[in-house]
Amino acid sequence: MIVVGLTGGIASGKTTISNFLKKKRFSVHDSDAIVKKIYSNPTPGFLKYLKSINLSNSIRGKKINKNIIREEIFYKQEKRRKLEKFIHNEVKKSRNQFLNEHKRKKTKIVFLDIPLLFEAKLQNVCDYVILLCLPRRNKIQRALVRKGMTKDILLKIIKSQKSDTYKKKRADFIINTSKPKNHSFKMILKAIDNIMDQNA
Repeated sequence: MIVVGLTGGIASGKTTISNFLKKKRFSVHDSDAIVKKIYSNPTPGFLKYLKSINLSNSIRGKKINKNIIREEIFYKQEKRRKLEKFIHNEVKKSRNQFLNEHKRKKTKIVFLDIPLLFEAKLQNVCDYVILLCLPRRNKIQRALVRKGMTKDILLKIIKSQKSDTYKKKRADFIINTSKPKNHSFKMILKAIDNIMDQNA
């Protein structure tokens, strides 16, 4: 089974590409979707953990205010580290389950959409890495449209991620997503053909 990592900084078009791959009937494990589920449908264990790391102020009944968490953790490194550890463990469990299931099914190729692939040193889990990137100016424009996003928080997110220069040196395929969507779709299919040819 060929495991392909799909990564890129904030607003680089990972969701668009992931959705395209799913429409094309490829199997994709979406880390962001797992994280969203953790926050939108929190388990008692997660709520208890948030209280234990002094993030009780983000809990409203059984709901979580992610904006409060975002503001808190960007100014308090220790809280951020503890929270990320919990989230990464949950995502890892889900990812391993996904990989094991597809190994059993003898799926030829699977995709792991991991935004922080290089930051979390997960490139070793993948046979190939496809990097989605675009100029910083475009990235900022796209990200600021998101609900609850401020320039201050955005710049901190960008600073916390590895640079595109770092990632480009380590990726097998690079797709510039500042061009029209159809161009990105053609490029991803071309990369897949290339991978399949190498493993024929």
